[in-house]
Amino acid sequence: MTTELEKIGKIRSFNRFYTNLLGLLERTLLKSDYSLTEVRIMFELNRLSATTASELVKLLQLDPAYLSRILSGFEKINLIQKKKSNQDMRKQLVSLTSKGKKVISELQDKANEQIKMLLDNIPDKKQNQLITAMNNIERILKSETHKSAEFYNLRSHRPGDIGYITYRHGVIYASEYQLDETFEAYVAKYMAEFVVTYDKNKEKLWIVEIGTEIIGSIAIVKIDDNTAQLRWLLVEPHMRNKGIGTKLMHEALTFCKNRGYQKIILGTFSDLQIARKLYEKNGFRLVESKTHPIWGQNLTEEHWELIL
Repeated sequence: MTTELEKIGKIRSFNRFYTNLLGLLERTLLKSDYSLTEVRIMFELNRLSATTASELVKLLQLDPAYLSRILSGFEKINLIQKKKSNQDMRKQLVSLTSKGKKVISELQDKANEQIKMLLDNIPDKKQNQLITAMNNIERILKSETHKSAEFYNLRSHRPGDIGYITYRHGVIYASEYQLDETFEAYVAKYMAEFVVTYDKNKEKLWIVEIGTEIIGSIAIVKIDDNTAQLRWLLVEPHMRNKGIGTKLMHEALTFCKNRGYQKIILGTFSDLQIARKLYEKNGFRLVESKTHPIWGQNLTEEHWELIL
């Protein structure tokens, strides 16, 4: 049986090994004009689309004054832009400019290339074992140090996601609302159209993950230059009531504002009480409803709108 002292020694040994390994990546970033902290800030701004300085302080655990100095420097060289929040004029949203997005994209490409070099000599099976081990370490340590929090990542869609999100819609809506297979066909049809006509500048599908487990999604689909449609908001049943839906809605609305949309529409039905409360909380208003047979049930379909 491993003693406590042996466990501590092993963790310290692993920490030294991993720190040295990450030093390779850090040296690449330090060859740029930006510090590691500056790169972390740009990375989060790129991931979040737009956020407040106070949210960055919490997320990155930085001193507010230190962050303020960095953001001021970024603004002087046109890496970021600031504007008042439409939802709360007291808040100022920070986002990357086109120049800022180009800078972080180049830095990420360099970092990705170095990690790729690390993986090139490792067989695929062992790469998968490595990722699984990393996920396990992260999940265990985070759950122990932040017991009340759930950790998840948001990313854009990639191959395999469209089929999986369609499948989960079919399974969940059949289980919770007894919708038949025609609902899954309906989701599949429009998700397929989304991929074929995808406009990366005006549309986005967010995938939520914990480790390698997909736990939710949301999308913005272009109707025209001024109107977007919010679609495919889904959170797995065991992950609800943890703020994930609220976070997804924030990402989608921020994206729409940054892309110049003037209105967002969505379709739902009256039985989705939790989703309807979330829509109403974020300023959507019910403008039309119709009760009729659809997807194997007699449902009241609803049309909601938000003027930005």
